[in-house]
Amino acid sequence: EYKYEMKGEGAEMMAAFMPEKMVVKYSEKSMLTYMEGGMMGDMMGRIVVNGESGENFVVKDDEQAIYLIKAEDIEEKIAGQEEPKLEKLDEQKDILGYACRRYKLTLSQDGAETVQYMWITGQLRAPEIKTPGAGQMGGFISTTDIPGFPMEVEVEIPQSGMTLLLSAVNIDQARVPAREFERPEGYEVKGFEEMMQKQD
Repeated sequence: EYKYEMKGEGAEMMAAFMPEKMVVKYSEKSMLTYMEGGMMGDMMGRIVVNGESGENFVVKDDEQAIYLIKAEDIEEKIAGQEEPKLEKLDEQKDILGYACRRYKLTLSQDGAETVQYMWITGQLRAPEIKTPGAGQMGGFISTTDIPGFPMEVEVEIPQSGMTLLLSAVNIDQARVPAREFERPEGYEVKGFEEMMQKQD
C-alpha cells in the first residue's frame, strides 16, 4: 500500500485529481493494482495481470464491466521505448523497518526522458510475473531489473515542475485469495480501446 503526494508548483490543484493511495496485491503468478480516492482513482478501476490465464484486464465495478487488454495494445504503447537505465546511488535509509538504497531510473520513449528515484529494499521481492506486458501494466512496481522491492518512488513529471512521491505505508505478507485476480462473474466484457475512448 502506497500513499501519493504531489510536490512543486500547482501541486494543490493536482491533489484533487490524484488518488490518496495505491494498493498492489500479488500472488505467485498474478498482480492486482488499484487506486483509492481522487478523480484518477475513480477513472482507473482495478488493473489485473493474471499469470495463470495470461490475461490482462481492467475491472470497473461502477460500470460492472471488464476491459480486456490485448498484447498488441501493450506493444503499441511500448514501441519507441528504450531499455531503462538503472544507477545505484550511495544514499541509504530505513523505510518501515526495511533497509533501503537509493537508485536512479532513467526511462526513454520517443526521445523524451523521464527520471525516477527509487528507494529499494533487498529484503523483499515482488514475484516475477511472466505474462506479456506485466512490466507495463504494473508500472514501476514490476520493473523486473530492480534488485528488490521499491519502498519509495519519486517521479519528475515532464514540463510541469512537479514531482510525484509514492511512499509505502503498509506491507502485508498475508496470502491474497485467487478470486481477486479473476474476472468478476456477470460483468460485461469490452475491449480496452472502448475505455480509452471514454477518457479522451
